[in-house]
Amino acid sequence: MKLSKLSRAVVAASLLATGAAAHAEITTAGSVAFTSDYKYRGISQTSSGPAVQGGLTLSHDSGLYAALWGSSINFADSGLELDPSVGYAFSAGGLDFDVGVLQYGYPGSKEDDLAFTEVYGSVAYAGAKLGVAYSPNFFGASGKATYTYVSYGTEVGGLGLTAYVGYQTIEDNATYGAEDYIDYKLALSKEVSGLTFEVAYIGTDLSDKDFGGDATDKDGKVIATVSKAF
Repeated sequence: MKLSKLSRAVVAASLLATGAAAHAEITTAGSVAFTSDYKYRGISQTSSGPAVQGGLTLSHDSGLYAALWGSSINFADSGLELDPSVGYAFSAGGLDFDVGVLQYGYPGSKEDDLAFTEVYGSVAYAGAKLGVAYSPNFFGASGKATYTYVSYGTEVGGLGLTAYVGYQTIEDNATYGAEDYIDYKLALSKEVSGLTFEVAYIGTDLSDKDFGGDATDKDGKVIATVSKAF
């Protein structure tokens, strides 16, 4: 069978792609952490108590990746949050981009409306980042939700410095249990003997009565975390 020039080009490209895939590098990265309070967008998931956390990411040299992150929690009847995600990270025009899909899961929970999915995207440059996440049906079946945030991280004298502010909007505020709100974080971190120690000040502009009062920390709360990357 004779092949046209276009057909031969397609076949050649396919063979090259197959060869590249065969020699593609997949790297792994993981971490474990212990924190004095697990705050998700400024709201405690552990009734203001400590949490053990861990994550693992598989990255392809094309920029594709798959990740799994988990944490102990203390609400509803579930003691575990487990969040798988897939995404694509790449650079263009001096900017770093990241897009993907993330599923928030609560294995063992009898409440079917807790789990939800978000699509996310971010763009970063020189330590600054702008990101957005959208869920068609947010936590507790509270409808459409959008989270937008900006952050900046740098290092000064061996100390990591991070500043972060986010804005959460929720379609059905009554079902969620809170109005749209702002959360923020200011943090210092230091690596010592392979361990990273972080002290962060985290808070929201929510009323103290939201989520049982101590979960939101309107006036802010100091949280300590130690983590190990591998």
